[in-house]
Amino acid sequence: MIWYDDGLKFTCQTGCVRCCGGAPGDVFVTHDEIEAIAALLNVPVNEFENRHVRHYSSGKMSLKERRNGDCEMLNEAGTGCGIYSVRPKQCRDYPFWPEIMKSPFAWLKEAHRCPGIGIGEEHAAPKIAEILKSQEHPVPSSSPTEWRGERGDNR
Repeated sequence: MIWYDDGLKFTCQTGCVRCCGGAPGDVFVTHDEIEAIAALLNVPVNEFENRHVRHYSSGKMSLKERRNGDCEMLNEAGTGCGIYSVRPKQCRDYPFWPEIMKSPFAWLKEAHRCPGIGIGEEHAAPKIAEILKSQEHPVPSSSPTEWRGERGDNR
């Protein structure tokens, strides 16, 4: 039995960007996502990649963040995502990330940061499990497991 068998409520709140900054972290992107973002911003792919993408020796790529830890893709006012319609999968999957889904405690801890957790749309357990599986991580059980990003933290 998984702790979220009854499903979980979450709806992203307009204007909230708490998951998009405040601390350094990785927002991993694929080549396809880079191409989509560059197209939306109407800039050449190589220019976007050179300015906004960090490359790791593992082959992974991550969007860069500003000095204050905010994602570079936040709009100028810092009130929303400038690439929301083509945001990376990692962003679309939030808050259903392995480190948040590892236990009810981790979920409730994240709810202190995210005002959309616990309200709005009901997400069924099979859908949550599908999202977690698509992230190439095993589906967490009710026993806590540490999940770490390449830099030791995730957004």
